[in-house]
Amino acid sequence: MAKIDWNETVFCAIDTETTGVDPEGGDRIIEVAVVPIFQGKLILEKAYVTLINPGEGIQIPANTEKIHGISNRSIKNAPSMEDVFPTIQRYMRELVPVFHNGKFDLMFLDYAAKDIGEFPVDPYYIDTQDMSKEIFGTAKTLEWLAKYFSITDKINHRALDDAIVTAQVFIKLSGMIGFENINEFVKKWNGAPV
Repeated sequence: MAKIDWNETVFCAIDTETTGVDPEGGDRIIEVAVVPIFQGKLILEKAYVTLINPGEGIQIPANTEKIHGISNRSIKNAPSMEDVFPTIQRYMRELVPVFHNGKFDLMFLDYAAKDIGEFPVDPYYIDTQDMSKEIFGTAKTLEWLAKYFSITDKINHRALDDAIVTAQVFIKLSGMIGFENINEFVKKWNGAPV
């Protein structure tokens, strides 16, 4: 990947909500959001968010619904991953994705690709968890960082809200690290063992 120039690169914060935490055990993505970032500003009018119907027989457990508030009824008529995946791929190809704990979201996206017969995503990306570890000596949660930077006191566990918080945290961390040093945090996703 070519060297990133903070003033010329469009980043995008990505967050997913899922039916649980185990894609190997059958959990799947039920919501995704992408928030573009350019020159330290969120481009909310270009944000993308959608619920996703995870497919026949995949249910949202009651304890998971309590976390993010997404019900089985609310995803019943949502688009399928087959409908949504090309848009996610395009964002990840054309922009530099930013995640908090990217391994989680990227692993779920790999399983989604396998389910629909697509090649897995393989982006160069930045993880705000890695940035927080560099600055604070240990990886911090998104909620901790949001409170530290006075962005919000509570993480809603909805894809758009969390992607917006991730974007804001990314901007703050980048300023602390130095915008010219952002390339030190770019890494390549080589896929989950699906």
